[in-house]
Amino acid sequence: MPDVKLKFDGREIALSGGVTSLGRTTDNDVSFPDDANVSRQHAEIESRNGEYVVIDLRSSNGTTVNGERLTGERYLAPGDVIMLGGTSRIEFAESTNGSEPEPDVEAPKAEVAPDVASTPSAPEAPQAEAASGGGSKMLLLIAGGIACVALFFVLIAGGIFFFAGSSKGGGSGGTSGGSGGGSGGGGGGGGLFSNIFGSPCTAKASITKPETGDTISAPTEISIEVQDGECVSKAVFTIDGNEFASVVEAPFTATIDPKEFPDLSDGVDHSLGVVLLDEENNPVGENPPVMLAFETRAVTKPAPGPEVAQTNSQQSGQSTSSTKAVALPEIQDMSTRLVKDLFKEQSYNVSNKQFLTEVQKKTAEYAQEGYYERAAKYSDVIKVSFVGEYNVKAPLAFILAMSRSKFDPAAVGVEEGLWRMSSEFITASGYQGTCGGMAINDPSQGCAAKAAAQYMKAIITSAPGNDPIYSAAVFGKSTSDAAIWFASLGQNRTDPWSTIKSDKERDQLVRFFAAGIVSENPQRFGLKKTPRLSDLYRNAM
Repeated sequence: MPDVKLKFDGREIALSGGVTSLGRTTDNDVSFPDDANVSRQHAEIESRNGEYVVIDLRSSNGTTVNGERLTGERYLAPGDVIMLGGTSRIEFAESTNGSEPEPDVEAPKAEVAPDVASTPSAPEAPQAEAASGGGSKMLLLIAGGIACVALFFVLIAGGIFFFAGSSKGGGSGGTSGGSGGGSGGGGGGGGLFSNIFGSPCTAKASITKPETGDTISAPTEISIEVQDGECVSKAVFTIDGNEFASVVEAPFTATIDPKEFPDLSDGVDHSLGVVLLDEENNPVGENPPVMLAFETRAVTKPAPGPEVAQTNSQQSGQSTSSTKAVALPEIQDMSTRLVKDLFKEQSYNVSNKQFLTEVQKKTAEYAQEGYYERAAKYSDVIKVSFVGEYNVKAPLAFILAMSRSKFDPAAVGVEEGLWRMSSEFITASGYQGTCGGMAINDPSQGCAAKAAAQYMKAIITSAPGNDPIYSAAVFGKSTSDAAIWFASLGQNRTDPWSTIKSDKERDQLVRFFAAGIVSENPQRFGLKKTPRLSDLYRNAM
């Protein structure tokens, strides 16, 4: 292929092999910093065996070549037009002869003058030239010396100025070593030399919210903890090293909105960092970043698929219902409303895509007719034991039973009853005495309800903030093991999925939400004749 170039925005660059990067930020070989439709790293042009290939880097708004959508890569030919994001145009063209070497043209030679007798002054010319050179060197030495002296006096004067100014700020304590004067004077001296010798500020910061592993899908507040922050004048927040926000007042909180970073929804973790600046705008401390994922693109609701038959576990003759796919945005909305309506005093972030996907998968297991009728049969005994005797919230009791048994008390292995507990566990935990001689498999479910209510009361009491969601996730552990597990969760527990790392507890969390959103939105899951489960306990909330 002949020599080629890229033409864009009235400019040109020649391609000479290797990889040429195209994008919005100025660190690209070809950049369009004012075009929001172009991704930060949008595409590349790569040289291969004398040919050139354009590759789209999973950009948000795509790339076209001659009006055709680019999927993957495409070989280029002179005259091809590349559009980034539909708005920034690049032409792939042959280089013109402007780049060809100009023909050699011999410069005219100076004529040689005939020999002429030298004049007496001719031998003095070399001496004059040497004298001129020596004089120039001397002048340079003198000028350098003057500059050094001037710099010395500037530093001295600056020191006097800063120390004097800081002494005024220190007030009466300036010479006595009191806290006001000592601090003021020290601040002035540090301000003068901080740019030369480094900042005396020893502040450090750590990002406490969001946490590593979180997925950002909505505007999220960034919180930091600062140590020794008296000397900090500003906190600068960065994504992948690029500044996007700065705050000049403590407690230095900011907000990150994923809509401002549409090209970061790429399935890759990105670095959220904070840089502290002292009063002289010098960066201080080493502040570790957190790694985040972004979910910024709109999720397209899938077209209605074929109806899926669901089997009625009661086998009452009319044994089927049907449901259509429920998209992730709806799953998120239902999950948000579930915790808002039923656990008003708690605040959770349930936007994690992986969590919502797992909940979505589990909903089919609970979207089966018959659970409401079974729940109605045991409604009174549940409310008496949980709400009346142990003051455990009714939504937790009912949704927990739904998640564990769908209100079918039949034994599964050694576990039985509405909450799937074993006789050995109840006896070892000391709850058998509350049953008054009844067994856990008593048809009334009185023993199962009493034991489960007493157990959940103990778990909730040891949970941080008496949290019902984490209590549901840890169901089945002894109270001592549950307390140890709670202590391992960390300070920020707003996002349950990111907080919980163990598989069993994650599964129980997912089941709790799947059971809850199906039972509160039965019609949406194809259960046209099933009332909401909360109708059974609304008056007990």
